[in-house]
Amino acid sequence: MILSKPNYIKIYGHRGARGDLPENTLESFKYLFKNNINAYETDILISKDLIPVITHDFRLDPSFTKDNEGNWITDENIIIFDLSYDELLKFDVGALNKLSRYGRRFVNQKTLENQKIPKLSELLELSSKNKSENLLINLEIKSTPDEENLTPTPEEMVKLVMQEVNKSNLQNKIIISSFDWRTLTEIKNHYPEISRAYLSFQQQTGIKIKNTIYNRSPWMSFLPFFEKYELPKIIKSQGGKAWHPYHKDITKKLVEISHQEDLPVNVWTVNEEYDMLKMIEYSVDGIMTDYPLRLKELCDKENINWF
Repeated sequence: MILSKPNYIKIYGHRGARGDLPENTLESFKYLFKNNINAYETDILISKDLIPVITHDFRLDPSFTKDNEGNWITDENIIIFDLSYDELLKFDVGALNKLSRYGRRFVNQKTLENQKIPKLSELLELSSKNKSENLLINLEIKSTPDEENLTPTPEEMVKLVMQEVNKSNLQNKIIISSFDWRTLTEIKNHYPEISRAYLSFQQQTGIKIKNTIYNRSPWMSFLPFFEKYELPKIIKSQGGKAWHPYHKDITKKLVEISHQEDLPVNVWTVNEEYDMLKMIEYSVDGIMTDYPLRLKELCDKENINWF
């Protein structure tokens, strides 16, 4: 696995290429590979019958989910973990309601017919066909210490995900990340050969998440934390292979401190050219973006090396 190269930027398609195609669909990941983007970030939840699936939210999102009659769903509380995989297959996630608040963020996203929530196994099978040495798969395990009954326990989630990872031939191409560091502790204890990236969010408000980094935070497995400059050192002490901060949370000094710890910094989710150039000026190692082709073209225009 090549996480970092001197004077290069690693481009990660976020949820495939959410700005261009329906998020976390197999077609979105095929689109990346077709355009020579060989790294991606995606999200894993678990169905009622304990199948790891590729989707971001704990609940089906009415902004991009239609029922089997082709109507936008209206129930905002359909929990993924309450549905079997066969039940999930009744929903179509290939279109975005451009009148919704979420849809207005991605007005140029194309609509695809008959797109289903994929299994993790299907995505790994697709990825195994990509023979690029630069292939890198960032699997984010979605779990939360804040609300119960949305997922199995961290221990069980990790076990289910790793069963699929170990069936693939991609163990050395995969890095597992999470905001819920309990899951990363499970991987550290039971699958130490698998690389781990520690996600962080330090804004007080967010669309679907708020600050996860504070002293004795349950998101951090209750680790002590007193000031921002120690975060890379804490992650390194846990055996982390990378730090994945929200791009507005970092400074050039924090990137320098992380690099002093030999800890690559991959930021999310960077969609505007100004912010892309700012992150590159900060010397981050990787950028996750909903518009990977936009970043690729920007790098080519500015003579910035990427991989």
